[in-house]
This record gives sequence, C-alpha cells and structure tokens, in this order.
Amino acid sequence: MRRRDTGLLDVRLFRERTLAAGSITLLVVFGVQAGIGVVLFPFFQAVLGWSGLLSTVAMMPMAVAMMMASGLAPKLTSRTGARATMAVGIALAGVGMALMALFVSASGGYLSVLPGLLAMGIGMGLSMTPSTEAITASLPHQNQGVASALNDVTREFGTALGVALLGALVSAGYRSAIDDRLHGIPQRAADTAREGVANAVEAATTTGPHAQDLLHAAQQSFVDGWQQAMWAGTAIMCVLFVYIAALGPKRVQRLHRDAGHTRLGA
Repeated sequence: MRRRDTGLLDVRLFRERTLAAGSITLLVVFGVQAGIGVVLFPFFQAVLGWSGLLSTVAMMPMAVAMMMASGLAPKLTSRTGARATMAVGIALAGVGMALMALFVSASGGYLSVLPGLLAMGIGMGLSMTPSTEAITASLPHQNQGVASALNDVTREFGTALGVALLGALVSAGYRSAIDDRLHGIPQRAADTAREGVANAVEAATTTGPHAQDLLHAAQQSFVDGWQQAMWAGTAIMCVLFVYIAALGPKRVQRLHRDAGHTRLGA
C-alpha cells in the first residue's frame, strides 16, 4: 500500500465494482467448473464403468455449450449490459448444478447428468466473457499485463478452491453414506471401500458373492456424496447471483487513465 513504486497491483482498486465483480465471478465459476470435473470423472469411470477416453468425450457437450455461449456473450452484453449477462450465466450454472443434484443416479447413467452439464456449459460461457472484460477494462492500457495476470490468478485460485471444497464434500458424503451399506461385507474389503469409490470397485473383485452388493453400496454412496456437493455448489452460485444482481457492473467501459493516476507500479 505504501511502497507504490514497487507494487504490482494497488489492492484498493478492488473497491471498484467492475474489477471486484469480474474477479469474484471468475473465482467462483472456475471453482465450480473444476469441482464438477473432480466429481464427474469418478462417476463416469467408477459408477458407470467407462474408460478414461470415453469419460473425457462425455465432457465435450459442456465444453461445446461453453464455447458457443462465449461467442454469444459479447453481443448479449452490448444489448443488455454486463450485469444482466453475468447474472443470467450464473443463474444457468446454478440451475445446472441443481439439475445434476436432483436427477443424478447410477441407474439413470449419462442422461441423468447431461441436462445439467449443458445448462452449466451455457451459464459458464455467458458469465466468463463479461467477467474477463470487466477485469481488463478496469485497468489502463499500459497495465494490461497486470490485468492478464490478475485474470489468470483468479482462475487458478478458484480452481484450487473448487477442487478442495467440492472434492472434500463428495468424499465426506461418500464415507458417511457407505458406512450404513457395508453390513455383511468382509471387514477387509469394507475398510478398503471406505477409502473411496475407486477403491471399492477394486476391492469388489476379491469379495466373491459379495461383489455386487459392495459395488451397489459404493455407487449409491458416491451418488449421495455427489448430491451433497452439487447442492453446496448451487448455494454458492445463488449467493454469487445475488451479489452480481445487486453490485455487478451495468456497463463495462474501457479505462483510459494513466499509471500515475491509478497508482499502479511498473
């Protein structure tokens, strides 16, 4: 704060609505996206029994929807404003998480999560583009390197938080749910199954007649943990929606001030 000549970014700039809203939105959206990836791959591989390649292909609808929505976002922003576009995107991402929490099931397979994936892809695409523009537009031309770095930091930090939070919720929900479903399973296999759904799938091959019971218990428990994580993500997106609807930038305008006025270091 005091050593202005050596500072890279004056943190007081976060008092500006545009910069703060863009940074927080990217932080949360990328966190949710990363957390979804942590949950989806075990679901595809351990619950549905898919290969790694097929599991990756199954993520493509969300990626395609995101790319299409990202291309539409600038036009929508120019017509309705950044706040409205970001709010709509955040709302759709929250709806996507709620859909997956409501309809995910081992028996329903891929179709039980596809609507949620598509809604999330569209929502993230709509919210990411104006959020990135909000960050870059908040800093002058000569400090666009700082803006780019800030944009990357919020994404990386959000990714780390999302993996930690949603991953922990899935694991905690899985362990809590599977304890009541291991009656009659050999102790050694049951202990292994408590470590995670992938461990349970591996342990099932050694339990003989109990294999199907153990697999069913692990798969249902993972779905329970999934739902817990998705509802938590939905709640986070609801809070973000309220914040953006109330304090998000109405219009993103390019900043033309020089570095001296913005108090940014070289």
